[in-house]
Amino acid sequence: MKKISISVLTVLTVFVGSLNSAVAEAAQENTVGKAVESRETAAVQFTDIQGHWAQAAIQDAVQRGYVDGYPDRRFLPNQQVSRAEFIKMAVSALELEAPSTSSGSWYAPYVTAAESAGIYKAGDYANGNLTQRMTREEMSKLAVKALGYENVEDKQWMYLASKDGILSGTAPGVISPTGATTRAQAIVVIERLLQVKSGKELPVDKYAVAAAEVYWHRTNIFSVAPEIFNGPDNHNKTGINSWKVSNLKFSGKDGTTIQVEELLAIDWNDPRDPNRTILPSKNKLSYRTYSGDWVKFSDDLKCYVVVVKARIVINKNPKGYPISDRVNLQIHGYNGVPTGNSLIVPSVIQSYDSSKKIYGLVIPKEKFSTDGSIRVSIESISAGAPIISQVLSRSILIK
Repeated sequence: MKKISISVLTVLTVFVGSLNSAVAEAAQENTVGKAVESRETAAVQFTDIQGHWAQAAIQDAVQRGYVDGYPDRRFLPNQQVSRAEFIKMAVSALELEAPSTSSGSWYAPYVTAAESAGIYKAGDYANGNLTQRMTREEMSKLAVKALGYENVEDKQWMYLASKDGILSGTAPGVISPTGATTRAQAIVVIERLLQVKSGKELPVDKYAVAAAEVYWHRTNIFSVAPEIFNGPDNHNKTGINSWKVSNLKFSGKDGTTIQVEELLAIDWNDPRDPNRTILPSKNKLSYRTYSGDWVKFSDDLKCYVVVVKARIVINKNPKGYPISDRVNLQIHGYNGVPTGNSLIVPSVIQSYDSSKKIYGLVIPKEKFSTDGSIRVSIESISAGAPIISQVLSRSILIK
């Protein structure tokens, strides 16, 4: 009789315990479900994101739980973000463990987590004040670090971020390195960062990449004309890796010094190319043929225009170097023999627009051959004095 009572009691205990456990799990699932539902509802009910360019990204971010709105049902997408706020958002979105602490600022745990993950270190931002607004370049720096890039050069951050589709321009060909970061911009960058880390290939703003290359390298030839200057056969010391900003200032034996300020490639066949505005109209722009004639540009001319801005900054021999405000641009390696008006080798350009004086070359996109290597160099314009020259880049191109 006693054994039966004990057995019944045991069964009842197990049953009640299981029932309590099931009720607890159901309650927990219900709580989580309500929390997710609450975040989704909040994202939908924000009064100031309807029709905003970042609306979808904001809704995704709120549902992920790494950013919230305000009690008055506003999200404030255009409000500026501080460095600390961005770090907190990035750490939360990347699901990095932030240690709890009872002392220090509210953002200290997130900064510690970011330091441990290698996406931030003291000194990354000017003056180290994390409560100041975050610039677009600083935002790019954290994003690029989160992607695992190493040995990044100064000013290269925005180039890498835009090349991977994480950063877009603020306008065609404008990247605004010192521009403020808004809540909307921060979320879009973080959402794109998460997508890239998951292996997704994102669309790229090619004008932003070219502008970021200019900001980094003072040239855009490797982004605008990659098939010429940065093709797949280029590796360690050719293509974009051959270009060094330190080579843009060079001197002759007498101390006469040339400074290259910028070297821009412009896609003549892309009417939306932001740098087309520095060129004259087609009826005021000509190139010189092999026979010495000048031929006007046409819409169907398949080419890139390469414009150089350079000058002699120290002239030790004014008589030997009488022209100090410009230089000769040379692109070597084309080996075709042009006939008539054909454009199959680099040719000198001339502007007939007095308000748009440019100096450089036009290079063909098609119907050309090379000796296997394209070299870009700068030379002084000399009057009997030794020519001062510098090779700026080399690229492998067999065509």
